[in-house]
Order: sequence, then C-alpha cells, then structure tokens
Amino acid sequence: METSIRTIQVGMGPLGCLMTPVFGNKASIDVVAAVDVNPDIVGKSLGDLTTADSDVTVSDLDTALAQSPDVAVVTTVSEVDRLWPQIQPLVAAGVNVVSTCEELSYPWTTQPDLSREINAVAREAGVSVLGTGINPGYLMDFLPTVATAVVNHVDRVLIERIQDATTRRLPFCQKIGAGLTPQAFQELVTSGKIRHVGLTESMHLLAAKLGWSLDRTEDVVEPVIADIPVHGEGWTVKSGQAAGVNQTGRGYVDGEEIITLVFRAAVGQPNPRDTVTLSGDPDYTVNVPGGTHGDTATCAIIANAIPAIQAAPAGLRTMADMPPISCCL
Repeated sequence: METSIRTIQVGMGPLGCLMTPVFGNKASIDVVAAVDVNPDIVGKSLGDLTTADSDVTVSDLDTALAQSPDVAVVTTVSEVDRLWPQIQPLVAAGVNVVSTCEELSYPWTTQPDLSREINAVAREAGVSVLGTGINPGYLMDFLPTVATAVVNHVDRVLIERIQDATTRRLPFCQKIGAGLTPQAFQELVTSGKIRHVGLTESMHLLAAKLGWSLDRTEDVVEPVIADIPVHGEGWTVKSGQAAGVNQTGRGYVDGEEIITLVFRAAVGQPNPRDTVTLSGDPDYTVNVPGGTHGDTATCAIIANAIPAIQAAPAGLRTMADMPPISCCL
C-alpha cells in the first residue's frame, strides 16, 4: 500500500471534530497534527475531543508544520478574505489546502484580485488550494454541471435543496434562525448574520462551467415561518416563529433568469430533497428523495478530496477544474 497522506486539521470546532473519525477510517489519510486557537482545547488529544482513536494533540500552526504535512484541511471561516491570512503560511510551507470556506468554492468572479493572488502564490509554492463541501462545492453547482452531460442543450437550470434541519448540528440550526421572531430574523438578515454563504459562488461556478456570462445575480433571504410548534431535543420552535431560512439565488443573462437556486433549511421541513431540473433539449431531472445529510456528506467529500488535491495541478482550484473526486480507501 502507498504511504498515507500526512494531513493536518486546522480548526477543531464542531465540523472539524466530526471529520476526525472519518479521516481515521481512511487508510490513505494519516492525521499527524491538529490546530486551533481555542485555549480550552489546546493540548487536548483528538481522542479526547472526538470519537477517533488518536493521541494527536491540538497545538499551534508552527508545531503542526513541524510534522511535514502534505495536506491541510481548514474548517475555520466562511469568507475568503479572512481565510487567506490563515492559509497563506500553509501554502508558503508547501502544504496543499482543502477548505470548507464557502466563498473559496468559486471566488474568481466575486473576488478576482484575491483569487489571482492566491493562485499565484500557490503556483509558486507548487501546491493546490481548493474550497469545497456539500454545498457549495457539490449539490448546487458541481452535481448540476455533471447532469448536463446527457443533454444536448441547456436553456435554464433550477436547483432546489430542501432540508429538514431537525437533525443538524446546533450551530447550523442557530445559523438558519430557528426559534427567532420574524422581526429578529429580519434584523439579522439585514446585518448579514443570517444567510447561506455560497449561493452566489455556486451560480458563478455553474455559469463558468456552462460557458455563460452572468449579467447580474441576486440573493434573497426570507424566513420560513412555523405554522405549528416544532419540538427537538432541548428546544421548541413556536407557531409564528422562524423555523429556518428560505434563500433564493438568481442569475441573469440578457435580463433573463437562467439560473435559480432555492436553498431552504428549516426544522420540521416536510418533503426534504435535493433536485436538479434542467430545461433544454431534452428536459432532465435528477432528484434525491429525503435529501443529502449535510454534515455526513461534507465530511465525506473533504476526506475524498484529500488525495485529489495532492495530485491536482498547482494553483487555486475549483470543483469545475479538479480531477474527478471519488471515494478513497
């Protein structure tokens, strides 16, 4: 068997801790270090923090880099301008980066100058940088591009991700505003604290892959209001409160809406599903009844991306130009 890929984890919050056992079950991945700035967990082992059988302790970045990693998995922030100072030392040290940073999934259109900088530094260092996850990174951008392979012509794309958030992590339920009054929800929307980060990037990734140049995009965030009480473990959403978020992204070419992304995540949401509807020649629909569990799938795609990013050409990569990612051992 080939040597395992020496991997470090940067960010040991809830998502990072969920990933550790998944990495531990992959013969191709060897987690050799973990990094976090939280003083409450620095010095603790991954075995203490997760269900993984690991005596690797959480440390600082310099200590982790001393382990000569091949790949860093970074699960810290959603904004690429905040991420770049965190990963720049990794790139400079010759470490490939896979991150769940939503804006990193396709920053070429929204932040072209920073994208060019990341790409140049990564190419000079001979490493690759990839932002991916289940969404953005797969369900609402990459998967639809794959679905278009069996049609002759695409006129319009509708993508719907409808989730019952009852089983998701508490930070996710809080992020979608479950339990807030409509007024409190709207205040957080106005301040930018409630939104699914990545819809705009997904639209631009999809458009780039299909050869479309979008005139403009829009992103509308609204509450899903509970019409009956919804109960979970230790929490209740009352009738009339926000059960979650409904966010619609629209992309236009020559004034016509040709990309529509509907992201709805709410506790107690009926009929969860992931659906891609292509209008064209011929019309084509891909549907996943029940939807895709975000946490489980995110851990899987990040783990499976580790061998792919190590083998990818140097530079800032996206799922639109990566070698195919498949389940690794």
